[in-house]
Amino acid sequence: MKFSSSFKVGLLTLLALVLLIGVVYKVKGRTFSSAGRTEVIFKDVNGMRPGAGVQMMGLRVGQVEEITPVIDGENSYVKVKFVITEPNIEIPKASMLSIQQSGLIGELFLEITPPKTRTVYIPMLTKDILYKDDDVEMKLDKEFYNVGKIKNIEVVSKDIIPYAIKDSIKTNFAYKIDYVINMPGLVLPEFLKGKAIKTDGTNKLLISTLDDIVLPHPTQQSPYTIIEPMRIADFMDWQYRAAESLTETNKKINDLLSDQVIAELKMSVENINSLTGQTSVTMLKLNDMLDTSKGDIRQLMVMMDRATTDFNMLSYNLNSIIGDPHFKTTMYSTAGSFDRLTQNINKLIGNEQEAQAMAEDFRAITHNINEISGYVNTLTKDDQLKKDINRAVSSVSNAMTDISTTLDTVNKITPDKKTELQTIIEDTRATTCNLRKFSEKLNKRFLIWRLLF
Repeated sequence: MKFSSSFKVGLLTLLALVLLIGVVYKVKGRTFSSAGRTEVIFKDVNGMRPGAGVQMMGLRVGQVEEITPVIDGENSYVKVKFVITEPNIEIPKASMLSIQQSGLIGELFLEITPPKTRTVYIPMLTKDILYKDDDVEMKLDKEFYNVGKIKNIEVVSKDIIPYAIKDSIKTNFAYKIDYVINMPGLVLPEFLKGKAIKTDGTNKLLISTLDDIVLPHPTQQSPYTIIEPMRIADFMDWQYRAAESLTETNKKINDLLSDQVIAELKMSVENINSLTGQTSVTMLKLNDMLDTSKGDIRQLMVMMDRATTDFNMLSYNLNSIIGDPHFKTTMYSTAGSFDRLTQNINKLIGNEQEAQAMAEDFRAITHNINEISGYVNTLTKDDQLKKDINRAVSSVSNAMTDISTTLDTVNKITPDKKTELQTIIEDTRATTCNLRKFSEKLNKRFLIWRLLF
């Protein structure tokens, strides 16, 4: 079958038009894919142009079709529309979209990073408190929000916990909880801490920053997390500010560390070294003293141990005596006897004048007897006379003893024999008067002996 020249020319023209349209779409960043277009908003695209690639995990999966700037003063932004050309590729919710560059001077492209799995460790205090697919909660601004889901839970030993958070785990085992953040726009730091809570009867994992700083709630409307690009100018500006801060810090340090301060610091270091040396010498002397005094210290400890044993024995004996019922009965009986004796003496010597007179008579008798003994010992050398006088004194002493015995007997007399008690008192008073007269006569006779000798 032969084709005419007109047919061939028309076919070539059609192919050329199709090729031209494909090139134009390629140049403008459009594709022929039937997949849906996705539109996101950036504050700055850093020079990315339509036609740039869209990559996910390092693989090209689509292409940027349109980049449209919207000028609105301080609220200006850039619309970026892209399409996924690879089949069976879906962008997970809360994926991070950022503008990256291949190499230092390579082309710019749109990078899609799916939400990564994060891990947190909590102490194993109770069992079966959290499960897979439980909610992850976090405080943003002033309220708590569900920001993710738990993907996996394992029980691990404390030995395999990262060193940075090992000190916060006090138990031997811990829960290793893997979770994913699915709230768009929420950018979290690398390390977080968590604990298991129960809200409205539902177990949840509560996460927070290590320093308990409350993060703001994201305000973007996109289902993805937009990461704004960093321009070289912004990077250099931050570096310049950091350099200015470092320069100001160095200046303040130089102002503080003047020559005088440095000299004082050197002197302080020297004094500390000298003090350290003296302390070392003192410690050596103390060690020597302790070594030489070991025997004395041991002896002192033995003596203290013996004293403690003796004190314990004394305490035991005292407790035994005090706890003896017979001892208590005897003490009570003795106290009662003293009480009755006091009452009887008070009854016996009821008249104060009679008591004073009786006391004066006893003092006079004692005084006279003492004088008689003194005179006998000093004025006579007759041993027989001394014996006779001493015998008389002994008789008087026996009489006094009998009087004391009589008083003891009187203490035992009942109140019914009061009349008989009064008679004994009168006889005692008469005897006292006779002894007094006898003492006066003896004084007169010894006066004659004194004159003779």
